Amino acid sequence: MSNAELKYLQDVLLAINDIDEIVGEPKLFKNFIEQKSIKFSVERQFEIIGEAIKNFKKSNTEIEISYSKEIIGLRNIISHDYGAVDYTIVWDIVINHLPELKNEVEELIQKFDN
Repeated sequence: MSNAELKYLQDVLLAINDIDEIVGEPKLFKNFIEQKSIKFSVERQFEIIGEAIKNFKKSNTEIEISYSKEIIGLRNIISHDYGAVDYTIVWDIVINHLPELKNEVEELIQKFDN
């Protein structure tokens, strides 16, 4: 894995950590949906995650990241078809899928460090 690829993974991890911080604890859908600043900040972090994964995949075709096609697709919807963003899906990703992605990316970064 190259230094550029490592940087893409670090960007993903930083954006996930930022989402966790933005959403806060307890993670409540009501807060997310009612506060534009939270919603828009989370969207921005998903744009970063999608772009970083897209660039990682271009650079490294051997390492697979789970749901990368869907992650890039979400980034494209947020960036280009923003009226079609379904916030219940975004919230589901925050709660149910980001922890898994975070673990996967941390393991890839750890392999690079070894």
